[in-house]
Amino acid sequence: MITITPLDLCGKDDRGSSFEWSSDGRSGNFIVGYRNAGSSSGQHYHEGKSDNKNPEILFLFSGKVAIHWCALDGNKIETVYAEAPARIEVPAHVWHQLIAETDCCFIELNSLADVQKDSVRIWRDDFEKMINK
Repeated sequence: MITITPLDLCGKDDRGSSFEWSSDGRSGNFIVGYRNAGSSSGQHYHEGKSDNKNPEILFLFSGKVAIHWCALDGNKIETVYAEAPARIEVPAHVWHQLIAETDCCFIELNSLADVQKDSVRIWRDDFEKMINK
């Protein structure tokens, strides 16, 4: 359910590399996140109340992350990995947790107001109990 897509390389020379990405028509305020290796973010799902969280789209610009996820009607937490540069898409009604495998930087195509409007926090231990009933 989590979709990870490498960004398109559009140029490379002795200065470095350039990649293209699309904001999918989203505009407004976005969040830039810097995470330290080993840190955890998320442990929540989105109900789809905010267009900018349905789906949630992140662009990983540096580092590596592990994303633990499970659909709300699922019974097992899965793990996918992403390495920058990559686009990460998380559908509504999917519990997810991002673990920074290395120091990393990403942008979320949503604002803090979107997060507050459309995030339901369930700590991983509680979620595991819920799906293992």
